[in-house]
Amino acid sequence: MGAAVASRSVASRADGRSSSPPLTIGDVARRSGFSIRALRFYERRGLLPASGRSPGGYRLYSEADLGRLEFIGQAKTLGLTLDQIRELVVAARERSCRMARPLLLRVLDERITQASRQIQMLRRVRDTLQRRRRALVRRPPTDHGLGYCACFTDGRALIRASEILPKRQRLIEAARAGGSAPSP
Repeated sequence: MGAAVASRSVASRADGRSSSPPLTIGDVARRSGFSIRALRFYERRGLLPASGRSPGGYRLYSEADLGRLEFIGQAKTLGLTLDQIRELVVAARERSCRMARPLLLRVLDERITQASRQIQMLRRVRDTLQRRRRALVRRPPTDHGLGYCACFTDGRALIRASEILPKRQRLIEAARAGGSAPSP
């Protein structure tokens, strides 16, 4: 990999001349808003191509790398995973933007679906919280002497997760805990 890294052309044009001077890792960190540590991490994970090196061994970057970092930052803001971002960056770099576009549309559609599910779950949580708050306001305060606050009881039992979380979420949580899902 050393020869490939050392031979990477930084900011070159089709005629072989540099279109702008190479940027150091510190320059890129300042201009992109990413830390030096993040830049190295992104390079290791394949989100940035291996950087060129100066004769002294310093990492050198191009304006194109700044564009990739802007894309990475926006993709992170939209909630895309690093694997999804890497797939998109590599597709754009190895093929073309036109070839990467259908992949980007698919990833965005998946993220929209995921966000919609999260919104539905949060609405159910909000509705349950509002319902419990109304019930608590209607009940007179009591000092039942149980050693814990029973304000979240409705006279039958403590609030169960099944009242808040959808069945699929309960199954996922039960699988993570190594048990079976509680019955609704």
